[in-house]
Amino acid sequence: MRFVRFYVLPLIFLGLLSTAVPQISGAGEIRNINFAIFQKVDDNFEFEAIVLGKFSSFITAMQGSQVLLLSHTRNSVDGDVINIQQDVLRDSSEGLNDIGINCSLSFRDHSTTDNTDFELGGLCKILDSLNANVTAIIPMSSLPDTEQGIDAWVELYEDKDSGIAFYANVSSGD
Repeated sequence: MRFVRFYVLPLIFLGLLSTAVPQISGAGEIRNINFAIFQKVDDNFEFEAIVLGKFSSFITAMQGSQVLLLSHTRNSVDGDVINIQQDVLRDSSEGLNDIGINCSLSFRDHSTTDNTDFELGGLCKILDSLNANVTAIIPMSSLPDTEQGIDAWVELYEDKDSGIAFYANVSSGD
């Protein structure tokens, strides 16, 4: 009975634990998640739902806004939770000011051997203790895959009041 209690029970526990961990899909390949946040600086500038072109064209198309955050998460697989944080705690005459961005994003790969299908969604907080904070709830959204021959960035979220927009795409894991 001692053998069962000290050797077999931990093995059973490890077996049950491994079924709760997200598995890499059979068709899934390693991908990079590219995520960008912009804020308008020109009142006449309008964010587009889809921006075509390589990264340099994408940045050029964003003239009229400023980059708040750029992230390139390498080697992402189905089920990854991607945490992105860029935060500054500043001492000022008003006290401590917290300014930054905190995101927790979930990546899903529903690809098959014939078709790629990626999604990203989650929660982002834009922190600015001197102005209104923004909480962005990003529903799971389809992402373009640059390996399919079309370089594109898709808008996941836009807050008209703060002038903030989030964009993303997926690129090859090579």
